[in-house]
Amino acid sequence: MKSLWSLLGILCLSACGSSQSGDPGAAAGAGGAAEGGSAGVAAGGAAGSSGAAGSSAGGSSADGGAGAAGATAADPSKPGPYATDHADVTIAVAATQHSMPSRCYFPTSGPDKPPYPVVIIAHGFQLPASQYYGYAERLAGFGFVACAVDYPASLTQVNNVANANDLIAALDWAIAASQSSGSPLAGLVDGSRAGVAGHSLGGKLAVLAASMDARFKVVVGLDPVDSSMFCNPTDCPDASNKLPLPIPTAFLGETTDSTAGVGGQACAPQADNYQTFFASAAAPSVEVTLNGANHMSFLDDPSSCGLTCSFCKAATTPHAQLVGIAYSYTVAFFERYLRGDAAYDEYLTGPTAQQRYVKSGEIQLQTK
Repeated sequence: MKSLWSLLGILCLSACGSSQSGDPGAAAGAGGAAEGGSAGVAAGGAAGSSGAAGSSAGGSSADGGAGAAGATAADPSKPGPYATDHADVTIAVAATQHSMPSRCYFPTSGPDKPPYPVVIIAHGFQLPASQYYGYAERLAGFGFVACAVDYPASLTQVNNVANANDLIAALDWAIAASQSSGSPLAGLVDGSRAGVAGHSLGGKLAVLAASMDARFKVVVGLDPVDSSMFCNPTDCPDASNKLPLPIPTAFLGETTDSTAGVGGQACAPQADNYQTFFASAAAPSVEVTLNGANHMSFLDDPSSCGLTCSFCKAATTPHAQLVGIAYSYTVAFFERYLRGDAAYDEYLTGPTAQQRYVKSGEIQLQTK
């Protein structure tokens, strides 16, 4: 990964601009950022809020799979039963001296009253946090508070442990905000039910954060990558070596980018990909391989990703179908293990999941 991401960083420093300069409400879409974070928080997301959630709900065979009639839980492949809103905030992290523009989605009404479980979402390397708003909004629609945070991950200051502490600080902030009458999250967050999710580097950081803070009760990794560059083993430890954790884990991934592509390097090399995480995980854990996906298929909208996404191989399955599966599994796993609703087994491994995704050839599924 070193030569690929080194080239990407050099190009991005001249072409992309910093993720954390300017108004955090400025439009995103500049693709990669010099610090690996958001190019700014788009007002409404980079085609990744309600728009992306809606398109994915209609794009997959998940919409009408046989077996759904037997499920008693709200279908995670569709927008959830809660009305939602969002707030753009900046989280100051004393331990790392980082300032993180973040967007938190939260329920405003729905079947259950607050407080709600909370999920922290970590972006991928050189990818904007706005590319994960679709996950946050879908989770909020199912009764979660979900914050996509823009931790800095620069080429010159690589420290995975510091970034994992940023995710922990985001949880601290959400809990404190829930206890403040002037906060948009006032009274909404149940800190005893906290989860963490992340894509690529963010998936690695999610595992590290959970290994460092037992308040995280569930981890979802979206094509996590365990590689590190320009970094020593203390600051950038192998996250799969932190496994098994005594909590439920889910690892979604693809195999298109497990071998070398543009630039002679793999975006998600096989020696460091999601399969290595699952191999080290304890039960309960699921491994979901999205057939025809590439490393960037887990973004809300890869077409707006720009330079960063150009280094990966092309996906062969329509994006709306792929991200729809990723949304669905993310929601279902947090519903099952963070909220404790066993009805969501139907959508994870049960007849509905088998009919919609496995028998149709959309995914390969392994469980522990």
